[in-house]
Amino acid sequence: MATNIQDQLSALAEEVGFIMKLPALKANMGGVDYYVITLPFSAVKRYVTTTDPNLPVKQRENRKASPGRYKEIAGYIRNNPDDYRFSSLTCTFGKNGTSQPLDWQPAAPTGLGSGIGMLTLDQRDPLIIVDGQHRFGAICQAVEDDPNLSEEMITIVLFPYVGVESAQQLFSDLNRTARKTNKSLDILFDHRDQINGVVQRVVDSCRFFGDRVNLEDSSVPTNSSQVFTLAGIYQASKPIILAAAPGLISQSLNDQNEAEYEDFLLDVWDFVGSHFPEWDKVANGELDIKSIRQQYIHWHSGVVSTVGEFVAACINSDKENWKSLVTKALAHPSTQDWRRDAGEWQEMIVSGNVVLPRSLVRMQLGPYLKHLAGLSLTRREQEYIENVEQKRHDLGLKGIL
Repeated sequence: MATNIQDQLSALAEEVGFIMKLPALKANMGGVDYYVITLPFSAVKRYVTTTDPNLPVKQRENRKASPGRYKEIAGYIRNNPDDYRFSSLTCTFGKNGTSQPLDWQPAAPTGLGSGIGMLTLDQRDPLIIVDGQHRFGAICQAVEDDPNLSEEMITIVLFPYVGVESAQQLFSDLNRTARKTNKSLDILFDHRDQINGVVQRVVDSCRFFGDRVNLEDSSVPTNSSQVFTLAGIYQASKPIILAAAPGLISQSLNDQNEAEYEDFLLDVWDFVGSHFPEWDKVANGELDIKSIRQQYIHWHSGVVSTVGEFVAACINSDKENWKSLVTKALAHPSTQDWRRDAGEWQEMIVSGNVVLPRSLVRMQLGPYLKHLAGLSLTRREQEYIENVEQKRHDLGLKGIL
């Protein structure tokens, strides 16, 4: 009798639209049955939801979202409509204490077919995002911007909603081992970046770079025969290319102008390297980088990035005579051959025997190089130099201006 009533209620619920049936995969992980479905963006926007951000953090299933990230990821979809990619969303289904969906009808009772079937869910129970809320927000934004995206599909992994603590634990488990790829590997594998290919080919062809560039790590070990990271060369090269070709970032490169930018950038680094004799000697095999790296500061990624930005500033200031401006600073007597132990670099690049963080090196060394080249400084750049001056004064060191 109870079964008949249950069947009648289920049929009635389905008739009024409370039931959602869809094909799914079923599997078990850590003693819990979970399901994998696919939904069009329009259905994702309709049925998936996030935790109320106004709830106290202890009552939320995941972290507070950043709306700014929605727009950023939505822009990625719009800019790459033919080949954008997303990983699955992870959601919970059901209500507190849920262990199973309303119904699961496998294609076969045993064997491989038992993991494929029809999943029945109650539409009145939300699919709550546990992992992927920024992708979800971006999907909603993208569909709003372009309704043609409504039928795009995404996979969703569904776990039963046991309770808030269980959902929080699921979020923690999914993210505790996640590790963002470092900047060098991001650059190496990102073929959408218009400047990326140019920089990588320059790395391959420049006599100072080549095998001496680490392509996948964020830093170079002290005992390594490599000198630079791909991220460091990219960050130093991008402002140079943009200074030489304003508006490039919004253009599509072709084989001809790619070659032009490559030749120009290669000339820049050949010219910059000529001011650092140790670069040339290492490239020619006259010096072992392992024994000399610590003696000079011009191999540090923060210095290389700053030099690139400085070259860009010289190009922006005088496209015809930028080389003379660069030489004026890089070969200035005050740089003392770029030796790490030179007093000139104290509190600007090093503090004692420790190299300062890259961000601080860029803020302080950049204005100083512009000062040596005779370029005008912004008020903030002037303040950075004055700050270094004050630190040096407090330590009893001579001024740099």
